Amino acid sequence: MPILRPLEGEVYTYVVRGAETVCDQGSKPSKLNIPHSHGVFLKNQPQLNIMDSKPKVNIMPYGNCNKLGGPCRPKTRPWVEGKNDVLIENQPALLNKCTTSCAFGGKIKITNDGQEG
Repeated sequence: MPILRPLEGEVYTYVVRGAETVCDQGSKPSKLNIPHSHGVFLKNQPQLNIMDSKPKVNIMPYGNCNKLGGPCRPKTRPWVEGKNDVLIENQPALLNKCTTSCAFGGKIKITNDGQEG
């Protein structure tokens, strides 16, 4: 279900389990996980909210970290720019435009919303 941002004409989509992410300080991409559903599904996959940003629960390591000089140990904050008028368990829905950051200096973005499989 796309969401149109009228001023820029860009299409944003909701994010589900299996969405692909990258960290600009990591050596490999990763996928988002959600161990239990919030009760909202899209294309048979649980939909995520901005609080689904817990390291090693929702956000898996990105291989090696350039900042740490060794294995990635993400230490993340909640996602920003969620869909405030669509709540998933009382939190804004996660959109493919959302980003978060790591306390070690990495910037994390969503590269695929996970809806295709």
